[in-house]
Amino acid sequence: MIESIKEEIHKLKTDKLLIIACLIIPICVNLLVGWELNKGVIDHIPMAIVDYDESQLSRQIIDYFRTNDAFDIIYELDDQVELEQLLDTSKVRVGMVIPKDFSSDVTSLRAPNVLMLYDGSHMSMTSITKAKASEILLTTRVGASIKQIQARLGKSYDEAYTMAMHISFENRTLYNPTKNFNYFMTPGYGTIICQLGIGLMAVVCVNFPRACNKRRSKLGYICGKVCFYGVIGSIAIIINILTQVYLFKIPCKGSIWVACGLSVLFLFAVASLAIAVSAWFHNRVLGMAILGLLLIPNSIMAGYTWPVLSMIPSYKWGSWFIPFTHYGDNIRDLFLKGTMMDVAKDVRFLILFVLMMLILGTIGIYIELLRKPREADNR
Repeated sequence: MIESIKEEIHKLKTDKLLIIACLIIPICVNLLVGWELNKGVIDHIPMAIVDYDESQLSRQIIDYFRTNDAFDIIYELDDQVELEQLLDTSKVRVGMVIPKDFSSDVTSLRAPNVLMLYDGSHMSMTSITKAKASEILLTTRVGASIKQIQARLGKSYDEAYTMAMHISFENRTLYNPTKNFNYFMTPGYGTIICQLGIGLMAVVCVNFPRACNKRRSKLGYICGKVCFYGVIGSIAIIINILTQVYLFKIPCKGSIWVACGLSVLFLFAVASLAIAVSAWFHNRVLGMAILGLLLIPNSIMAGYTWPVLSMIPSYKWGSWFIPFTHYGDNIRDLFLKGTMMDVAKDVRFLILFVLMMLILGTIGIYIELLRKPREADNR
């Protein structure tokens, strides 16, 4: 095992690509992602408005949208067709059409229909604009109703409010109340970037002539490779976690060192997977392609962006075998909640996964060793 580690240390000294791919690129990309998402929320979404009513109330609503940071009103148009053309060309992402007689309908306690148009091709913007627009329009509607009830029925403000709001909803978003995308995405995405660098370098590390040396322990050879790339990956991920917490101020309600420990275990699982693939596939290009297919879909298949509970049964079953499934939600919960659910079970899985990959990698070398005499006989 020591000789195997020494091989990789020598490679580290002579092959600068290794240090670039495993350390420099993951750290730089994580810095770029952190700066990109540093604002945390999507704002100043381009908007167009058609106001057919042109009343004091309609202008008041437009002012509410103008002063809300989520929107950037860049067009005030005379025709709905123009608005739809702007949406077609992605010049705006949301539009609002205030109907004629809007103000008089509100005054008469009728329910005028304000048309909101959203660009559904960008779902993140759509969800933000829908939520913010609903807040503004609901507040306007309730405020107008309260004034009319007070004027017509002589009720106090509290009585009018109770009549206007038959059911009162109180909403509280726990753990990420500002709906900050940086807090939601970055903890797991930093690790995804690191695993790609480690995986793509480790998958080409098995030297078959040396690995198949009869005097060398096959298991020790594989263990040495896993240890080396696991340690390199661990250094990268620990730097990224500390960067996220101390540079980009992503809150970590749990222990940073627990986060680092779980991340180290996950990177060892990735390194062991890459080396097992390397031991089975002599063709480097094929090995890299297979590993890419196993690693790149992680964030989707493992439920980090689209929850596993919403997947079809076969995908739910398949996701259980992906190491990132046992890491992604845990690291996000640790950052945002300070606790992790069933973490002991996930830690056991990752440890067993590493051991299984060590065995598979060793078997792959033994198969290659058995194949060589047969190839010599065929000659």
